[in-house]
Amino acid sequence: MNMQKFGFRIVIVGLTLSAAVFLAACNVEGFFVKLTDDPVWVDPNAAAAETAGAADAGGPGKGIYGRICAACHLGSGKGVPGNNIPPLAGSALASGDANKPIGIVLHGFRGPIERNGVKINGQMAAWKDQLSDQEIADVLTYVRGAFGNSGSAVTPDEVKTLREATASRTLPYAEAELP
Repeated sequence: MNMQKFGFRIVIVGLTLSAAVFLAACNVEGFFVKLTDDPVWVDPNAAAAETAGAADAGGPGKGIYGRICAACHLGSGKGVPGNNIPPLAGSALASGDANKPIGIVLHGFRGPIERNGVKINGQMAAWKDQLSDQEIADVLTYVRGAFGNSGSAVTPDEVKTLREATASRTLPYAEAELP
């Protein structure tokens, strides 16, 4: 009987030590608080307000760019040529004929290109099913006026016209095929 009590105590001590080690390992900053700490209020609308402020500073296109395009082309518009993501900053294609960037955003892009002396062989997704004509016009107007680009504004009617004219297109554009 004494042996059973001894074994039970060993198990309890082992479990207690294991729990202590586990809890100590979890003690990342902010995980445990002192009872004397004041609670910190985190406003759930703060991120939305911050995004809205950024969009106001660069028009609605800046918010769309930040939400969708910046993940690849970066917030600076410099892209990552080493990872086959071309720059939008200083881009003659972005600043030139609006139909080319409209077509790329609508249907995507594939294949080799050369930008700023760097060969890139990447692919971009099509956004025709996710973005409205207004959203595409807004984001392209932003890109064409940001990052050192000097293109004119894009209108929703321009996007709608090209969307309708290329509605049957199923493949991303290659550079030679751009409208």
